[in-house]
Amino acid sequence: MIMEKRNKIIIAIALLVAAAVLIAGATALLSPKENDKGTTIRIGVLPVIDTLPLYVGVEQKLFADRGVNVELVEFNSAMERDAAFTSGSIDGYFGDLVNTLVIAKSTDVKVVTVDYHTLADHRMFAILASPGSGITDLSQLNGSDIATSRASVSEYIMGEMLKANNVTSGIGVNEVPSIPVRYNSLMSGQLKAAVLPEPFATRAIEQGAVLLADDRGIDTAATVIALRGSVISEHGDAVRSFLQAYNASVNLVNPDPLAFSETLESKIHFPADLESSFDFPPMSSISLPTDSDLQRVQDWMVGKGMLSTEFAYNDVMATQLYG
Repeated sequence: MIMEKRNKIIIAIALLVAAAVLIAGATALLSPKENDKGTTIRIGVLPVIDTLPLYVGVEQKLFADRGVNVELVEFNSAMERDAAFTSGSIDGYFGDLVNTLVIAKSTDVKVVTVDYHTLADHRMFAILASPGSGITDLSQLNGSDIATSRASVSEYIMGEMLKANNVTSGIGVNEVPSIPVRYNSLMSGQLKAAVLPEPFATRAIEQGAVLLADDRGIDTAATVIALRGSVISEHGDAVRSFLQAYNASVNLVNPDPLAFSETLESKIHFPADLESSFDFPPMSSISLPTDSDLQRVQDWMVGKGMLSTEFAYNDVMATQLYG
């Protein structure tokens, strides 16, 4: 009798344990986002207007409200940012396809969204001639160099702008990686021509530089946000929440960027005197670069000797986030 009672107790305990295991498993399957709440994602940024939605998302608590702690780590150069990512001190970055493919040769990294895609009615990059140079057409640069940052998205976009204007040879690259130095050298006449991003391009034109070409109509992914592959695989729900919040920030910023003028000035160093005249290009909603975007960049990088083997689309794009 005692033995029978003991067996019934043991069976009851076993059933309770099994039920607890099943409930725990079901809870994990039904609400996986609970496991990712509070995940911290450290993202490296540069002081450029493309990063405004990231700053606004943090300041307006759009990421935090979705359970993701986003820390923006500021860098003054792409080189410093890339070194921080490859060393593991940040989880992702605002960058471009060129730097991402260079990093992907040695580090697991994937693009999670386009940040800015070129538009037919807005300028982000431009080739400019210095004031007083007398240069008014790209053909006058034959045999000359254009100042830009070598092996960068700036050089890639420069090549696309030249190609769009049927210039395929006769122009070289003058390596001037610092944008402020490039701007000042152009405006002082030390450089005949340079590639400048916005808002430097608008400021230069207002002060007498001559617009020779820009990126309107090129139709390519200019900047992206990328994350470490392990962050995506281990915290997929947190990354999806991050993307949802980022998209909400884009929708908040695009109608009126000047509503965030304090952030523009303090974080991105946007000149206050340009705010009334500058035509802010809208940032892109979340999406991945197209296969064509990737192929164009890879073709260019192979031609420059920066890549010897091309990547498959899924190797560098976080397609699992968009399934």
